[in-house]
Amino acid sequence: MGYDPGGRLQLGKYTPYAISENEIGFLVLHIGVGLERHYNIGYQRQPRVLLVCDTSNAMVRMIEATLQRKYPQLEIAATLSQREYELLEAVAEDFVISTVRIGEKDKPVVTIAPFPTDYQLDQIGKLVLVDRTRPWMLDKYFDEAHFRVIDTPIDRQTLFAELCQQLQEEGFVDAGFYDSVVEREAIVSTMLGDGIALPHALGLLAKKTVVYTVIAPNGMVWGDETAHIIFLLAISKSEYEEAMAIYDIFVTFLRERAMARLAATGSFDEFKTVAMECVSRF
Repeated sequence: MGYDPGGRLQLGKYTPYAISENEIGFLVLHIGVGLERHYNIGYQRQPRVLLVCDTSNAMVRMIEATLQRKYPQLEIAATLSQREYELLEAVAEDFVISTVRIGEKDKPVVTIAPFPTDYQLDQIGKLVLVDRTRPWMLDKYFDEAHFRVIDTPIDRQTLFAELCQQLQEEGFVDAGFYDSVVEREAIVSTMLGDGIALPHALGLLAKKTVVYTVIAPNGMVWGDETAHIIFLLAISKSEYEEAMAIYDIFVTFLRERAMARLAATGSFDEFKTVAMECVSRF
């Protein structure tokens, strides 16, 4: 995440307002996410569905063809019989489409006829068109092992050393990651705004992508500002395109003015509950 410093000089020609480095960083992030949404670029997680059908193979293929013609973004993960479905302990897919009446297993179920009506297809469409990217990103890249609450004074460099050491021991990054994070922070503060900081390396140096979440309820000195929530980003080259959607989560936190609620959380479960409420709202 970065921008051309010369752009700041150019902005001065067109506006009488002083724009800080942090504000420019926020604008870059916000505009980038906006472009991705408007032009439908960037990573989007497509909906996955479980099809439950007790009809012939030919009828199953016809139903699959109907669904994919109507909703080409829909991924039919598996097709099961009613008996096979009933034996499942849980459903991994986003929702279930069934030609027979079945009970829910914590996921929505849409019952359709072998020849789905327009109304039934519309009901499916309501589930297909839900944006699942941000909740899925939250599940994939944020976890309890990489969450901590700090209520004692600590400086940025010490915090970076502790977090990076853990990530290195776990195989997420190499030894050079810490130095790169420190160097990046020395160039310009990674404070996003509203008490949220996004420290990260200068390049895509991680072996695996992860977000380390740190809550500082009493605040932590971050240059000339105070950070209450720190998200250390470790992003790998192989997951770069997908992981860019993580930034949309941070913009959502700002838009929802969620900093106070997030900073008050004392456990990962509490944090995830508040975060999920924010990212699921749109």
